[in-house]
Amino acid sequence: MNTDQQLELCRAYLKTSAISESRGKGLEKPDGPVVTISRAAGARGSAIAGLLVKQLADDPAIPSLRPWTLFDQNLLQQVIKDHRLPENTAEYFPEDKPDEIRHMIGELLGLHPSSSTTLRKIAETIRRISKAGNAVIVGRGGNFITQDIARSVHVRLVGSEAARVRHFARRAGISEEVAAAEVAMIDRGRKRYIKSSFKRDIEDPRSYDLVINTDRFTDGQAASIISQALRRRCEV
Repeated sequence: MNTDQQLELCRAYLKTSAISESRGKGLEKPDGPVVTISRAAGARGSAIAGLLVKQLADDPAIPSLRPWTLFDQNLLQQVIKDHRLPENTAEYFPEDKPDEIRHMIGELLGLHPSSSTTLRKIAETIRRISKAGNAVIVGRGGNFITQDIARSVHVRLVGSEAARVRHFARRAGISEEVAAAEVAMIDRGRKRYIKSSFKRDIEDPRSYDLVINTDRFTDGQAASIISQALRRRCEV
């Protein structure tokens, strides 16, 4: 699915959410179901999340008030739209490869919102999506923002460095030597983002309901493990 198709699906999702809210004023609104995915670089997060959305859409045991929708990179565009931010703001949303000096200078010059403002806007959008339900949210500390959502499952995808580098190299069409440097840089960036934004360690297993070693499972198997966990959570 290309970026335009993903954004169109997100727009449709948010439209159904808005309609449901307007019709349900005065009634208790659902929280979730929602899945958040944190991933080590090269741990096949995008592929697994894509399959998970398809599995959840076909699972009658899991409530579905609107289409199951994946929010990954398109989440940034939704934040920009929600808060009427300049289009170039996406360049300054730190997670994977934050350039701290560039970000700090841009903040001082007023070229983009401050880090605290940016985090608040991301959190507001993630909260809105999570409370509406039927969403899979990848990255951005989604598990920390939605810990109180009852029907939620928070997942961390990990794997051996060698396997992750091989996957990253194949996907990006680069050498494994170059991929190793990229993987290390992305992991450092994500770790720094979670530490500075939430004062937590991204690798702490206590922050997740599931930690899945993707060396041991196919994409489909990993997605099935997550969907089974959400099914059990929805039974509570």
